[in-house]
Amino acid sequence: MKLRHILLVLASLSMLACSSQEIKDDNEELEEAGPAPLLDIDEQVELDVVWRQTLGLGVGERNIRLQPTISGNVVFMADYNGALWALDLASGDDIWSLSFDNEISGGVVVAAGDVYIATQDGVLHSIAKDSGEINWSQQLSSESIAPVVADKEQVYIRTIDGHLTAFDRQSGKQNWTYEAALPVLTVHGTAAPVLLHNLVISGFANGKLIALDRELGIPRWNKRLAIPEGRSELERLVDLDGTPVIDDGIVYATAYHGKLAAIGFDGKTRWETELSSYFGPTLGLGNIYITRDDDHVQAYDQINGASVWSQDSLQGRFLTQPVKHGNYLVVADFEGYMHVLSQVDGEILGRLSIRPKPLHMTLPNQPEMHNWRPLRGKDFGIRSVMRSTSEGLLAYTNTGELLLIQLEKEDN
Repeated sequence: MKLRHILLVLASLSMLACSSQEIKDDNEELEEAGPAPLLDIDEQVELDVVWRQTLGLGVGERNIRLQPTISGNVVFMADYNGALWALDLASGDDIWSLSFDNEISGGVVVAAGDVYIATQDGVLHSIAKDSGEINWSQQLSSESIAPVVADKEQVYIRTIDGHLTAFDRQSGKQNWTYEAALPVLTVHGTAAPVLLHNLVISGFANGKLIALDRELGIPRWNKRLAIPEGRSELERLVDLDGTPVIDDGIVYATAYHGKLAAIGFDGKTRWETELSSYFGPTLGLGNIYITRDDDHVQAYDQINGASVWSQDSLQGRFLTQPVKHGNYLVVADFEGYMHVLSQVDGEILGRLSIRPKPLHMTLPNQPEMHNWRPLRGKDFGIRSVMRSTSEGLLAYTNTGELLLIQLEKEDN
């Protein structure tokens, strides 16, 4: 198994630091079967690449999902190897760039006039979005691989040691921190907190969704969405690894080896259904769209959680979280294919491979087969969450390419 690895955090009462190792997913039957082959489809949507920019070396096979973010007509994107770019959305041209001495593990997020990233040495950086100048840098309790969320007063960030911390937006001063108990094994999560009224809400590795008072940092309510079950620690592995979404005062959240649930501002559960997913939900047309841990893309009714449709022909292809773009859903896979799905019934309407073609090099006294430079050993898939914009869909590959892609319905 090359791509679907779960990074585990081993917690010790005598140590504040965390270490990680890679283990395989526990669904052995799916792993032995391998990824589903791509079936012929009735192409109804055309995907066109508007521009593509190579930004550093990418994340490779690391379980880090850096993703682009948008502010007006500017795209902000970070490379794991320590660079941050501001690009023109329409053309992909550079506006400014900034380099760090350490790898970038979390971000990128834009809030008001600032850009936020976290580096692998456990430091949160606030950067002026117009100039690329660093406003402040603040040490965290440990590494963060999750994007921050910010309001007018504070920045909130979750770290892999189970802390959720609030910093003053202007000065970077720490205002409060909350610590959740960690189980022995956890998914190396990338979920960001979300804001609802006076609450900051985050999932944790203990299977709980916890709402904290934004000003005081104290819990107002918590909901368990996953219960550890089984004999081994691996079987008992649970986590809230996907970012929740909020609509009309309702929080929709998912858990690995747990549930999909709709929870009100008061902490009361409206409905819940059994589900296991590494990703957060996506909303559209009154539905909730989820990529399950078996790579079935599933739609649930937003009102009652009933199953609406399921697309299982991409099983085992290590899909991304679905992104809603116009009237469509789009997922990407480990081979660099993008798949366009109907929101109504899950039918696959379009497909595009964004793998680069091998380079042709003219070498003297060599047969033609040696003139093509191979692309072996590189991970050309996509794990990053894609972004829908007014100009098209932004996709960031594991090799560090950022692409803008437009979708058009084909004339029949």
